[in-house]
Amino acid sequence: MLYPKVRVVRGFQEGKDWREVAAANDVKYHTARRAVLAAGAEPKPCGGLRASSVKMTVEVMSKLEELIDEACRMTLQQLRDCLQSDLGVDVSVTSVHRALQGMLYSTKHLRIEKETMHSSVNKEKRKAFIVELNKHIKKVVFQDETDFNLYLSRNEGWSRIGERAVVQLPPSKDSNLHVQGGVSSGPGLVLLQIHEGSVKKQENARFMADLFVAALRSKGYEEPQPAKVVVVTDNAPAHSEVERLAREYLAADCIMNLKKLVVLRPGPI
Repeated sequence: MLYPKVRVVRGFQEGKDWREVAAANDVKYHTARRAVLAAGAEPKPCGGLRASSVKMTVEVMSKLEELIDEACRMTLQQLRDCLQSDLGVDVSVTSVHRALQGMLYSTKHLRIEKETMHSSVNKEKRKAFIVELNKHIKKVVFQDETDFNLYLSRNEGWSRIGERAVVQLPPSKDSNLHVQGGVSSGPGLVLLQIHEGSVKKQENARFMADLFVAALRSKGYEEPQPAKVVVVTDNAPAHSEVERLAREYLAADCIMNLKKLVVLRPGPI
């Protein structure tokens, strides 16, 4: 059974006079007219966001990406202020955070890169280091040092509930130990020394001289005409002028093969 208003609408859709259909079904004129107008109009969208309420548009998110590319250390509040000043868009900090998460952005620890890292001068220095290293790649001694903390201890201990876990330690600490070593692809470990306190230029040069003598006495250099002893070290401050100081120590020890010592340091990073 059809309702009277439905009959009016159906009559209108079939091309009949909806006024006569309304009068025949005892439907008031104004009620029938509203039903006919509603039937002829397009249905209104239901649910979802209205276009006027959407603020995080593609343009806004592109601006966010541009701002982060220029300065990745900007805070959410600063990004929000830039959007308001540049685009006139007033959004909350939470909306900015949600938009960045949707764009797969997250906060990370900063990695510091020096401005001169990839300069042409530094690239040439690295290239020269690699070319020189390849000349002696079969017999190279790699040298480095590290500190060794004797006073490392566990920070947790057992005790009854309500009582502190206490351990007795001396009131002061002595100097840490520094371990210096040199390894080669041939004989392996060439020399290992332990030094108390920090390593300065003089201590490092003394170790470099001892490393040179130890390398000459190793199996890899037992030849009628032994090759040069190429020592590769890093760019630590204690390694500056290490070759000159090591040669002075070797000369003082009456070592005659000073020309066989070659110290290579990689280009700046």
